[in-house]
Amino acid sequence: MFFERVAAEDARCTGASPMARIAVVGAGPSGLATIIALMRRFHRPFEAWMIDAEDAPGAFGDGPAGEALTTEPARDLSVLPERPDDFSRWLKDTLLAAGTVSALRGPQDIHVPRALFRDYLMARFGEALSQRPDVHIRTIRGTVRHLLAEADGVRLAFRDGEGAVFDHVFIATGFGMAQREAASWREAFAAAARLSGQENPPPLTLVGNGPRLAAILLDLRRRGFSGPVEVAAAAGRLPQPHGRGHEGMVFGEPPTSRSLRDAFRYIRQECSIAEARHGGQWQTVVDAASARLSVVWRNLPQAERNHYRRHILRLHRHFSVRLAGDIHRRLAAEFESGRTRFVPPRDPKSPDETVIDCREAPSARALAGLLGCDVALLSADDCGQLLNDGAPLRGLSAVGAIASSLRPGPFTFAETVRQVYRGVLAVPLSGHRRVSNG
Repeated sequence: MFFERVAAEDARCTGASPMARIAVVGAGPSGLATIIALMRRFHRPFEAWMIDAEDAPGAFGDGPAGEALTTEPARDLSVLPERPDDFSRWLKDTLLAAGTVSALRGPQDIHVPRALFRDYLMARFGEALSQRPDVHIRTIRGTVRHLLAEADGVRLAFRDGEGAVFDHVFIATGFGMAQREAASWREAFAAAARLSGQENPPPLTLVGNGPRLAAILLDLRRRGFSGPVEVAAAAGRLPQPHGRGHEGMVFGEPPTSRSLRDAFRYIRQECSIAEARHGGQWQTVVDAASARLSVVWRNLPQAERNHYRRHILRLHRHFSVRLAGDIHRRLAAEFESGRTRFVPPRDPKSPDETVIDCREAPSARALAGLLGCDVALLSADDCGQLLNDGAPLRGLSAVGAIASSLRPGPFTFAETVRQVYRGVLAVPLSGHRRVSNG
């Protein structure tokens, strides 16, 4: 779904304030949420470039990836922070008004196809854009090679040598900076087709253990692939199903200690208290505890933050990311069948065409490479402002999954939306910028 809104030349030049230029790197849910927040909360004329190396805005809902269910239930997928039930209401008004699912008490607990979530995001995008005749949006397909803060803005350089300078850049690439989702699906289907034609095929190896792997594996089986599958995952286990909502859980004051050990001791203690007090499932308690980590994070020095990123982030994300209950049950049955089994981790960059990279690990190292800085010095504040050795990188913000590689969860779309709105409200944007070659 490729779109462009071109404003008239006189509309771009009217008003006392010049039109700001903004780049949003990433055209998935995080990128769309950023654009929607800008149109709703940034009350000056602006031009925004939505840039993605592979997909147009909304393409995450195309093809088989769009048929996969959302990882989170409808109650957690609102793009409007002041209306947390917005997606649930949209589902009810759009699909359920005629009693199609009348047996349900409500749509808030439904996991819907991603294509339907895409339609919701595009509907809210269209509504916001209709209210902003002073906004010009361009969609650009290209690979960002480098980001550099300059005196007059942030220079964004593309792989083909062209570049542009922006007042502000929001990096909202999800997991695509290191592992392309569309490529995972394409390569898995191609490998399955090759193996299905062999008399004694070797196993198909899927590297990862998150929602993307779950969706690809189940879709391959649905399409009739019956060969052996090996899942190469460091955790060696499945993501957990969603627990009950954690609203109303009470936590004590976080420690003032600057030690990661003390921070996690606090989290473990509060989890035990909350589980005993509320009788909640441990998944629910972990979700609630993850929401407290951003408070604890503020007191930690950079060395402790780096320790978290190197040694704890992947494990924390595994225990925090959730699947729809039905998907979890189907995966469990798949492993019980014996056709699919866990194997030790392996390099997905192997030349072996039967090894498919399905990982969803946001890469702080890849982001540091774009910025040309040491990953050990890179961090982000509550608003997504990027910091290098504690000093702000002017005009640069990270939101969504890529931000979770710089600070702890919760790893949820609701947290992405909160980041986006904090980021939009926190940064001053102004001025004309130019496009250049070289």
